[in-house]
Amino acid sequence: MKKKLFWKLDLERILLALSMHPNLISMFGRLLLVVFVIQLCASSCEKQTDVSVLHTVDLCSLCDVPFSFSWDIQSPTKNEQKAYQIVVYSEPENMSKAIFDSGKVESAQQLHIPYSGDSLNGGLKYYSKVRIWDKNNLVSDWSKEMEIIAPLNHSKDWKAKWITYNYAKDSALPLFRKEFQLDIEKEIDFARLYVAAPGFFEAYLNGEKIGDHVLDPAQTNYEDYTFYTGLNIAKERLGELNVLGIMLGNGWYNQNVVWNDSMIYGQPVFSAEIEVYFKDGSKKIIISDNSWKWKPGPITFSNIYAGEFYDARKEAGDWFAYTANTSWENALIGKEHPTKLIEQFAEPIKVMDSIYPKAIISQPDGTYIFDFGQNFTGWNRLKIDGEQGQEITIRMAEELSEDGRMDFRSTGVSATKVIQTEKYICKGGDSLEIWEPRFTYHGFRYAEVGGLDKTPTKDLLTGMVIYSAMENTGKLNTSESNVNKLHELTVHTLRGNLQGIPTDCPHREKCGWTGDAHAMAKTLMYNYNAKKFLTKYLFDMRSSGREEKKELYFGTNFHDRSMVTKPKGITTMIAPGRRTSGTASPDWGTAVVQIPWYLYVHYGDDSVLKEFYNDMKTWVDFVHSKKEDGVIVHGLGDWCPPGGNVNIDCPVPISSTAFHILDVDILSKTAKTLGFSSDEIKYTQMKNELSEAFNNAFLDKGTLSYGSQTANCLALDIGIVPKSYRKDVAASIVLDSHENFNDFINTGIFGIARIFKVLSENGFEKEAYDLLVKKGNNSFEAMWNHYNATTLWEVLPTTIGEAGSDIFETMAKKSHSHPMQGGFDAWFFSGIGGINPTIEDPGFKSIVFKPYLTQYIENSDISYKSASGTIKSRWTHQKDAFIWNVTIPNNCNGSIYVPNYDKAVSITNNGKPVDHIKNENGFSYIGDFGSGTYTIVVKNRV
Repeated sequence: MKKKLFWKLDLERILLALSMHPNLISMFGRLLLVVFVIQLCASSCEKQTDVSVLHTVDLCSLCDVPFSFSWDIQSPTKNEQKAYQIVVYSEPENMSKAIFDSGKVESAQQLHIPYSGDSLNGGLKYYSKVRIWDKNNLVSDWSKEMEIIAPLNHSKDWKAKWITYNYAKDSALPLFRKEFQLDIEKEIDFARLYVAAPGFFEAYLNGEKIGDHVLDPAQTNYEDYTFYTGLNIAKERLGELNVLGIMLGNGWYNQNVVWNDSMIYGQPVFSAEIEVYFKDGSKKIIISDNSWKWKPGPITFSNIYAGEFYDARKEAGDWFAYTANTSWENALIGKEHPTKLIEQFAEPIKVMDSIYPKAIISQPDGTYIFDFGQNFTGWNRLKIDGEQGQEITIRMAEELSEDGRMDFRSTGVSATKVIQTEKYICKGGDSLEIWEPRFTYHGFRYAEVGGLDKTPTKDLLTGMVIYSAMENTGKLNTSESNVNKLHELTVHTLRGNLQGIPTDCPHREKCGWTGDAHAMAKTLMYNYNAKKFLTKYLFDMRSSGREEKKELYFGTNFHDRSMVTKPKGITTMIAPGRRTSGTASPDWGTAVVQIPWYLYVHYGDDSVLKEFYNDMKTWVDFVHSKKEDGVIVHGLGDWCPPGGNVNIDCPVPISSTAFHILDVDILSKTAKTLGFSSDEIKYTQMKNELSEAFNNAFLDKGTLSYGSQTANCLALDIGIVPKSYRKDVAASIVLDSHENFNDFINTGIFGIARIFKVLSENGFEKEAYDLLVKKGNNSFEAMWNHYNATTLWEVLPTTIGEAGSDIFETMAKKSHSHPMQGGFDAWFFSGIGGINPTIEDPGFKSIVFKPYLTQYIENSDISYKSASGTIKSRWTHQKDAFIWNVTIPNNCNGSIYVPNYDKAVSITNNGKPVDHIKNENGFSYIGDFGSGTYTIVVKNRV
């Protein structure tokens, strides 16, 4: 304040002197101008805007750049960023200890800005703040301080040894413990536990579990690397005398029951260390070594597929007592173990919800079936007042047979040879016993309980729902119940298959099939913040393709397989894991190209393209080398259409070639984005040549069709169809539906993700709507109305068949939780909600608003929380008006296309008439708008 007053007083004196002596004006004119500018600069630099900044720090320990910064701009009015500043420092709330200061950077960028300072010391705590300048050059307050704990460098910072126990295949899983002391005279700053345990672990300090992760860490290819987990320890939990305990599982590392012994990497093993930092700058490290003690624990059996058995009578009652207990043996140094450790950066798996039984059905054999009313993924929490030695057996299934018994077929017993089973043996006593598994999980709706000595209540079991703890970003509600129900089923199915990797199902296979991953990727990204989750999966695919090796390869269909030498750099059908199912086919391995591009467009981070560009090129060139007369003939085809894969309507060469054209097109756009002009030219030309060959081979110019609903959908969506034929090809989809499939779809996972989009974009919104809302036989409604489905089945049960019929039996054997069928849900956000990112300004910095089905659905309320803020699209269709509320986040802009269907009389935006309207294909483009909330009203002719 004094500084401003000083400048003000001096300026007044100068002006007064000049007024009294006009001849001095020329001499002091320039000086006056300089002083005036200085005052303005000083004033504007100190003046602050009412903007606040919420910033995040994202770790990606597999990337060259360890972490990046993003922020959300909070403002009561619309605001655009002109510049930013990032500071990283080493002492809390002490920015004078800066180790990195970006300075004022003139840029509107606010997403995924990489850290570019000096390397940070592993294990140490750092802090960061961000501030921005708006378009008026007003600066915000500094953001709230964020903590950064630098990842440990395995070769440099990791001191712990790998330890194990006297392993036998059928022995109980071990407990480990380590006693340690701390100097209580020294004040603790912070403490952290690091654990690498490829077969899963749980850690305890003085009797309490550390952290809330489950099934930790996520699955990887353990020959390449395994993740370690860093867990904060509240300093209040540390005393002078302490006991650290570790429970080990088998997990994927020692999966020794299902498939065959080739799935085993090694026996349970772990490496761990606690780092305690004191206020005086010193630290103490407690590491795993052979001074640790172990003994067999109460988990007598554990397998990721088969289940888990627990004998409470074998619990170690003195596990956390600080005492020299001689009954425990010394740990053994592990000779076989992963050789590379990397900090887990994707969201950990957690218990995210709980679900309670809706009904209990007693059985003639004395068992009880608990119906949770919802198919889900996780396990049961058991609460029982039991007698010592009483054995409770819980078996899980997704379906009941016609006579009301458990039907295990859909969970894959014919393949795995196991039934999902949990067993608990009571220790007895006066207290209620509460137990849940630790190192397995299941997919189920029904739980059959045996071994009870009295009629149970619903309190006996609680369903624990687990999935990777990603933030929910999408919300959807419309007046159309079928759309809402399809979205609900999709979200439940997604949650059921997000356990560290995107899986195909949560019971029979639990595998990261690459085809399933790309089929559901966009849907996942609208519903959850999946940036780190899918980036981790991209590294899984790279890891699975690391070596040249003998693998199966799919020929012209699923049954045509032969052994080939898979080239180095080409991923497998499944990633990660030892169950690879062969070299990726062209229509499955396309995930290597599609997912990086979708991540870039959706989240606006080009580092994923830089990281995986060579992988994308390697894949495209590999597939291109296999073309025959300009087409790709190998693959599996459009998977799981109605009725199963017996009669796949879309031939493999069509879908595989279409995906190759998509890959080439994406690679061309990626090359352009990254500035590789020669590659852009090369792959653009390649796309044009492939498209011409595709049309010559597959387009029937008499019927203007590529032969099936999926073939037409792929050709339209990927942009292969010549512009003059687009509407006719879309009409062929409608005609095929009417004439051959009872006015319904006949698409598998690749067609169902695209059919509503291509119909709507090419003049057939009413037909797309009719497919969605159809009832009775051959409809989506049959799934929940006739089959009581609560998730998406592997083969969608859209055709009504009674028990015992061929169609019923086919579907009953298929998994009841397969997210690959849910690709359509992304279009609910981008099509019905009309919320679309752009390639030119990705990450929803620029948004295209263009909603469909507005003539047929009465209202829709859809939002998406992008990295820049929440985007909202809420509209209502009335007889004579369309009313649309749009919210564009700060520092973003939106191009708005208003549906008018050639009936618009007038259009207003926030009450003001809209001029300069451009009409195209039933929409009025009304312009580009900055951040803010807009109410657009279209008055229609009645």
